[in-house]
Amino acid sequence: MDFVIHALFKELNGPVKERYREKLIPPTEEESGFVQKVTKLFRKHQSGRIYGSFEADTTAYPFSRLLSECTANGGNFLSFSKAAGALLVSRMKDIPAATGGYFFAARFTEGDEDLLLVLMLHQERGHAIDDATLTLKRSLNLQMEHLDLAARISISGWQAGRPEPVSLVRGRKEVSDYFKNFIGLHEPRTNTEGTQKLKNFIEQWMDANKYSYSEKENVRERVLDYAKKRKDEPVELNIISGLVDPDRHEKFFTEANEAGLGAEFHIDRRSLSPWVRVIFNDSDVKLNFAKRLLGKRVRYNKREKSVLITEIELSDEDLR
Repeated sequence: MDFVIHALFKELNGPVKERYREKLIPPTEEESGFVQKVTKLFRKHQSGRIYGSFEADTTAYPFSRLLSECTANGGNFLSFSKAAGALLVSRMKDIPAATGGYFFAARFTEGDEDLLLVLMLHQERGHAIDDATLTLKRSLNLQMEHLDLAARISISGWQAGRPEPVSLVRGRKEVSDYFKNFIGLHEPRTNTEGTQKLKNFIEQWMDANKYSYSEKENVRERVLDYAKKRKDEPVELNIISGLVDPDRHEKFFTEANEAGLGAEFHIDRRSLSPWVRVIFNDSDVKLNFAKRLLGKRVRYNKREKSVLITEIELSDEDLR
């Protein structure tokens, strides 16, 4: 494992104060345990993750070029981490809300996968127990629970050309935007692809948890209604989790996020509508009705290609 920490601190509306290590930190159980804990937090982080690949323009977004130079021919990880830190400084120096922090970079393996973890953390003054005197003493602790500037990159997946090898924790918008810019995250998934992924995951969840036919229909309609209300705004996975399974929404969120659904993404409502509605158009007839009406108010004869609709009231004006 390659592991290093640099200090990149910035006061609100102030300049960045940089301090770089001149050597990598020899990995011990402390560093290995830290990486394992961060990886676990990263996977379960409640703000969720967004997924993508690297931007193709390595001049405007040089992070992937720096990483490529590091991974080619046994490149220098310390040099990479310093260059990445300097790049991050250039991105955050003009962001008033950015406060910097300790910049961690770690390259490690998990199974057969070559991984890179980069993140920013702050320390917070707190209290600890002095075991010798059973009194309180001051201590400094990394704010691990505030993991809102972190990226996990599958170097193996990136080099193999797999889609979406990069994932980021979604934090506060203004802050996370500059971190996305620093990484050079490109989110290639189309709205239609994201919508199909959502539909498939929800259907698999409902099948695995033995939802009844009517429960499935209610879930589909709730999700569609929510997507319609969002209009051009992205939907939020934590909201959808509660609509699909109020009792196990955290489990749904975690598993959906692990399956590649971002914490927020745009929905293609046109491709979502046929999920809950039957839509038929020809030059003379247009039909659009809820699927839950099939076998009830709407009966379809597949062999005769006919539809019988009951409980329809038309005014005299409609019939003129």
